[in-house]
Amino acid sequence: MSQERILLEETFYVLTKKNSVFRVRLTKKGLSLIKESDNQEKKQTIPTRDIIGCKCLRSKKSTTSCSCQSLPRTTLRVVEENSGEQDETDISAYLYIYAYILQNNKNGHCKRERTIITLRFRSFDKYEDNNKEAKRWRNAIKQLIKGEQAQYESGETPIMHKINEQRKLLVLCNPKSGPGRGKAIFQDKIVPILQEAEIPYDLHITKHANYARDFVRSCNIYQWSGVVVVGGDGIVFEVINGMFERPDWHRAVENLPVAVVPGGSGNGLARSIAYYPTGTEQWRISP
Repeated sequence: MSQERILLEETFYVLTKKNSVFRVRLTKKGLSLIKESDNQEKKQTIPTRDIIGCKCLRSKKSTTSCSCQSLPRTTLRVVEENSGEQDETDISAYLYIYAYILQNNKNGHCKRERTIITLRFRSFDKYEDNNKEAKRWRNAIKQLIKGEQAQYESGETPIMHKINEQRKLLVLCNPKSGPGRGKAIFQDKIVPILQEAEIPYDLHITKHANYARDFVRSCNIYQWSGVVVVGGDGIVFEVINGMFERPDWHRAVENLPVAVVPGGSGNGLARSIAYYPTGTEQWRISP
């Protein structure tokens, strides 16, 4: 069997530990993190299908006057490149990679854990050159996420494979379902994920019974790439029925995936089709 072709490779040092380095490799299968420390090697691979997005960022200007430390080791704060808050003295460029890795817990159940991999690029003397290298990695990862290069022999499909970045997601939220926290659940739990994946969306709050049903049945549904339903089983029932009441229901069902975000009291349907992603693990490594 031929070895998996390496698309990109770089060596990074751990920011918080001495005498430890990571060799990071990008292949069609995903991101490999190979830790080398005291003549020992430990490898972790993050599958492409578990990566939802990545961003190039820059360190934030410190509010303190201390200049004895060139890089914050425990509280790295980053901002957008042209935010006006960037630290011009730090020539490093940072690539944040967001993944939701499928893990097995002690009870034998599966759940997705939010993982952030932070790569610091500082091989060059100018920020512009380091940022160019970070963007090169970002573009390659984004291409793999979209499935332009990734080919899976097992037939597995990346999480974001069906999302067309030129179209938004349609979000239908019932603010009164369950404990009445539908909108808060969307803002607190789902919006950050969409921002990490750089996916735009249109949010519609239901105003009365059968609002979602009537909306899905009569709107131009193809202006969106998918439907996100926030609420209990009732609003899911409305969306599915509205979809099948369309004269073009066959096309709509084939082309529009429907996601369910539990916001009801029991959430029996959501529990039967998905697991709630919890936990945050952060990797922060630097060349």
